[in-house]
Amino acid sequence: MNDDPESLPPELVRILDELYQEHQRSGAPLSLARLSKRTELRMSTLRRFLTALEEAGIATVVVNDDGTGNAVLTAAGLKLHG
Repeated sequence: MNDDPESLPPELVRILDELYQEHQRSGAPLSLARLSKRTELRMSTLRRFLTALEEAGIATVVVNDDGTGNAVLTAAGLKLHG
């Protein structure tokens, strides 16, 4: 994944920004429902981007059997915000 914010899809930038802001506010994971609402992304789109972030080691994502879940930035993800 390229670290240059100019080359990242705007949806990905919104997800990273929301996860970073939540880390600053509470340090707790952000629910997928709340992240979807804040980024104005459909859940399917959000999950696709989160899968890529998780595979890159930038976020940790937990999805429960009922479809609920949460996401949080890893230490590597926090460094991206510098």
